[in-house]
Amino acid sequence: MCKINSNNLWQYSLSAFLLVGAIVGLIFGWSIYLRSQNLTSQNTLVVSGEGKVYVKPDLAIIEATVVTQNKDFKTVQLENDQKMQRVVNFVKESGIDEKDIKTTQYNLQPQYDYSWCRSSEYPVYCPPKLVNYILTQSIQIKIRDLSKVGDIIGNLTAFGANQISNITFTVENIDEYQAQAREEAIVKAQNKALATARAAGVKLGKIININENSNNYIPLRTMAKDEIMGAAPSAPIEMGTNEINVFVSLTYELK
Repeated sequence: MCKINSNNLWQYSLSAFLLVGAIVGLIFGWSIYLRSQNLTSQNTLVVSGEGKVYVKPDLAIIEATVVTQNKDFKTVQLENDQKMQRVVNFVKESGIDEKDIKTTQYNLQPQYDYSWCRSSEYPVYCPPKLVNYILTQSIQIKIRDLSKVGDIIGNLTAFGANQISNITFTVENIDEYQAQAREEAIVKAQNKALATARAAGVKLGKIININENSNNYIPLRTMAKDEIMGAAPSAPIEMGTNEINVFVSLTYELK
């Protein structure tokens, strides 16, 4: 029979006491935290406001692509590079600065034909037959003089581009317009807070939290193939206006 001396018994008792004390302290502390959270949520007011600014764009961004096919990969690269160089030269001659012309894609890949493999001659393995190499090269063009947009888009195909996409009209320095929308959103949220407090018969304290979210609507357009072919010499492009939205949420303490 195992005997427990008084020293061990005292250590066991102390450990049990400390464990029970830790559990009680944890429960007590957690209850205080939950109570404080509940009190905080009951003594705050959250209001939101939206600010909206309409701006005429001052920058156009387009993407011009040259796609070339040939059975010889060296030939397809040579032909494609020559076409793209003509496109770049035309864009530069149109007054576009070199820093506003950027290559965004250069993709060379083989094209295989698998349809002939349906013959019973290759019941298990069918080796693909190389048909062509396809090279796709794209450049992004930033046009700061918007009066040139129609002429540039309308003449890109004449110099070798066979795809024009991702036409966007945006605002280059958008921060000042976001600031205007932010001020409007904050004023609306503050007015809403004052009206709510008066209606509820409470007094507003200090603002303890501010959240902001912006949403800038920028029109995006991709030209179809028939539009591209019929675009020259000057494409009728409509710029419209950009909508800049800022959403603000204010959290007030209630006195």
